[in-house]
Amino acid sequence: MDNILVPIGVSKYAKGTLLYALALARQFGSIVYIIDAYPALSSLTLIGNVSSKLQQENFIRIKSMVSSIISKDDKIKIVSSEQDLIGTIKKLDQTIGLDLIVTAALNNDINNDVFLGKIAGSVIKRTSIPVLVSPIRKSFKVPKRMLLAFKTGEVKASSTLKPLVSIQDKFEVKLKLLLVKVPGFASRNHQLNDNLMQRAEQLLYSSNATVYQGVLEHFHEHKPDMLVAFKRERGFFEKLWETDVIFKSDFYCTVPLLVLKNKD
Repeated sequence: MDNILVPIGVSKYAKGTLLYALALARQFGSIVYIIDAYPALSSLTLIGNVSSKLQQENFIRIKSMVSSIISKDDKIKIVSSEQDLIGTIKKLDQTIGLDLIVTAALNNDINNDVFLGKIAGSVIKRTSIPVLVSPIRKSFKVPKRMLLAFKTGEVKASSTLKPLVSIQDKFEVKLKLLLVKVPGFASRNHQLNDNLMQRAEQLLYSSNATVYQGVLEHFHEHKPDMLVAFKRERGFFEKLWETDVIFKSDFYCTVPLLVLKNKD
């Protein structure tokens, strides 16, 4: 895992997210790229001098935060945003190749009912890069148990599993698979990826209306340190991604959430 991107907003939790990402990056020797989650040019109403001033202020804010927490061995680069956030992320990915985006469950939305704010929601929905959603107010801890929940075990490309494989091999994580049989479940949904099966110590089954309800059924029993899910065009979050905001009533977890991008 060479390159990790961290979008930094103005939330009081931003520093915690960066600390979480740095702790993870140190385990892999990764370079951490930091980007302003609210680039000035994301607003088309700003005139040139106002936009320039905001960019400068944002850069100073991020640089100050970084200098207050980095160690001498950390490899960090602050990326300037020349366009909207998602456009900048895609351009950076094309240039260097991003292995992971680390973001917080909630960035700048002052709403206790929201699980994923617009920043986390948009990078999951609008990019093809794996995303790790870090829990608020929790430091990075080496995971020992992962639970991968899905309604179909087919994996379109081996690269889809790369973040999971890297984390599992690095920390010797025990992986359990949870196949949720939702309404309309067909035999083709049971076609499990061979690599996943070889890496898992157990395959669990659940019959529920949604994958999330299946997760709730098994979460407390198996106590995973990390929850893993696929983001398909018509998958785990299929009804959630109509907007960039995800409410706790629809999905919520208290452990890191690794979202793998698995195209249909």
